[in-house]
Amino acid sequence: MQWHTPIGYKVINGKIEVYEEHKNLVVQIFTDYDNGISAWRIAKNLKEMGVTNAHDRVGWSHATIGRILENYNYLGTEYYPQIIDRELFERVQKRREQVRVEGSRGKHRPNKKERLIFSGVLICAECGSVYSHIQPHNKKRSGGIPKWKCKNYVYQNRVSCGGGFISDKQVEEVCIHAINELIHNPKLIEKYEMKEQQVSPEYRRITRSIEESKEMDADEMMALLFRQASERYKTLEVRDEDIKTEEMRQTLADREEIGEFDEELYRKLIKQILVYKDDTVEVVFYNNNSIKIGYRDL
Repeated sequence: MQWHTPIGYKVINGKIEVYEEHKNLVVQIFTDYDNGISAWRIAKNLKEMGVTNAHDRVGWSHATIGRILENYNYLGTEYYPQIIDRELFERVQKRREQVRVEGSRGKHRPNKKERLIFSGVLICAECGSVYSHIQPHNKKRSGGIPKWKCKNYVYQNRVSCGGGFISDKQVEEVCIHAINELIHNPKLIEKYEMKEQQVSPEYRRITRSIEESKEMDADEMMALLFRQASERYKTLEVRDEDIKTEEMRQTLADREEIGEFDEELYRKLIKQILVYKDDTVEVVFYNNNSIKIGYRDL
């Protein structure tokens, strides 16, 4: 399978950056869906208005909109700048899951609660896509246990991603194990990395270039301003880590080891869970520290 840069981004000098025109479109799609407009209606509206997609074609469908709405990269990753804030993204995931449950495809499917809790948090470590909750076709072979799998596991009737499978119970056990590790290992609650709290040397260098520039065309100036804003964002991101670290410390103050899944602690401590094909996961906390856990026997 060939991977493409999601709409809303473009590659400049080998780096993925936000494409402002398409960014606004992505935000509008998320906002419309959050306001109750269906994926089918959003696609129809875009076609009627002649809006082009990332391939410069007026080609929209409810499936295309669905892939945009469930693309975790819009929350910001190592390679992709953030476009959608987490609260909006999580509301959209919950609404999509509710639509599945209430529609014919979702009727009589168990574990609705787990699907809503873990939706958008489980990420494929192999391709970066979100995980989907599935009901097994062969209940005898699988024991009838619903599991999570990568949304790109099957593409055009072919197995395209080797991401691992994980059950609701295993996810809960992973969370219990990870939270207990936090309780027993205070170092995990510290910041991921000690970083300079003031603006970076690169930010100061760019700012100096802007201030001292005498002959610079508009494009060069815009490029410098964009880089300046990007560097400033990194500084703000560091401060956000400080806040998250303190919140985690307060949440776990005087906590004893837990023996069962605690949804409140999970939501306050665990940012995402990367699932690998070798039956291991990497649990990433809100301060960006992480631990690896094997879940085969959980």
